[in-house]
Amino acid sequence: MKKAVDYINEAIDITRSRLETGSRDALYAGLLHNLEYVKDVVLGLETDKAKLHTLKIGVWPAEDFRRDDPEHADALAVADSIRDQIARGLKIQLPDGQPPESLAKQ
Repeated sequence: MKKAVDYINEAIDITRSRLETGSRDALYAGLLHNLEYVKDVVLGLETDKAKLHTLKIGVWPAEDFRRDDPEHADALAVADSIRDQIARGLKIQLPDGQPPESLAKQ
């Protein structure tokens, strides 16, 4: 059963592989930074969740990625959905239909 961090790691792995191609370096580096922050929140390493309310993951490259890189677009959309749910204080509803996942209380 996949957990929220598994979906975030998937988005991180895809973003890293795209960053290695050398195209859109600034875009991919920014995405990677934001995904790492969300991962740290999910793992409880980052306790300041205020940034989650303004952080955007799936919005910036949505049009280009949806057309040119649907795998990456899908991974970013799931990561952004997880980010949004955490920001709103909800239990995380994962896309695979598994029961809601709660983050550990800090």
